[in-house]
Amino acid sequence: MLDPDRFDPAAHVAAVTPAVGLRLDAERQARVAAALALVARIGAPALTLPLDETAEPAPVYRP
Repeated sequence: MLDPDRFDPAAHVAAVTPAVGLRLDAERQARVAAALALVARIGAPALTLPLDETAEPAPVYRP
């Protein structure tokens, strides 16, 4: 479970960007980390909702 108060977005960006082949300068890394921190804070409440394994997140389109 993601705890937005303990999540370190700067460390995450620094670790993940080379793994996916990105090269970001320090300013860009800081901006990406700030955006990631906001996403984590906004999304954290949704991650607390209990779901069973058969729950569908959205309807599946079948023509």
